[in-house]
Amino acid sequence: MFRGLYTATSGMMSQNRTQQILTNNLSNSNTPGFKTDEAAIRSFPQQLIKAQNAHQPAPIGRLSTGVYVQEAIPSFSQGPIRETGNATDFALVNDNLPLDADTGDRGTLLFAVETAEGDIRYTRNGQFTVDAEGFLATSFGQRVLGDNLQPIQVGDGGFSVQTNGEVTRSDGAGAGSIWIGATDEPEQLIKQGHNLLAWAGDDADAPALAEEAERFVKQGFIEQSNVDLTRTMTDMMTAYRGFESNQKVIQAYDRSMEKAVNEIGRV
Repeated sequence: MFRGLYTATSGMMSQNRTQQILTNNLSNSNTPGFKTDEAAIRSFPQQLIKAQNAHQPAPIGRLSTGVYVQEAIPSFSQGPIRETGNATDFALVNDNLPLDADTGDRGTLLFAVETAEGDIRYTRNGQFTVDAEGFLATSFGQRVLGDNLQPIQVGDGGFSVQTNGEVTRSDGAGAGSIWIGATDEPEQLIKQGHNLLAWAGDDADAPALAEEAERFVKQGFIEQSNVDLTRTMTDMMTAYRGFESNQKVIQAYDRSMEKAVNEIGRV
């Protein structure tokens, strides 16, 4: 009797976690470069139910013991490109990446930044600023790296960036190139807050400098979030209904147990 109660409870918990993921997507729908998360729901291992008798147990069938949200998987599909006119805004364009012959996917492009601890992290958010020392940086202070994996200094004056990431200052002096990385395994990237991504796969397969990085960068544009508002709202309603349905199952079990204790127990 209690098996169904546990199954319904796990359903409520998974729908609640799904709702949290969807709410986070919705709240970041205006965050440049944000990648929507999709909940991966899996079932717990099934049990083989057998009838117990004096001779030999007879198999009855299999019983699922519940579900859980295994992980939130980011979708690295290209978000809409919006023009801002700001010299410190940059958008990465995946459409110019070659298609993988085996999977049909393009992979994804990334900027690299240096954290306060000296670690390298990646981002799709190209809404940068220029800090007090003339270095290109994120809005949280992480400095953007050049193709030599060193912070890139653009100076106090104006600058321009070519579509391949090459930086030229207003005085005509070159300032190197912005590091533009590419990976065919974006599923190995994990979110760490502040729109930063860390590589969780093998170091040998980490994002590498994109070859022939032509037409990958657009200055004066940003990539908007790839959150589909209509789909997100629909999924939130679905998760709510799923939570509500499991809740009613638990209420039904509660009434059955109440009757068993208060009525059947008197017989």
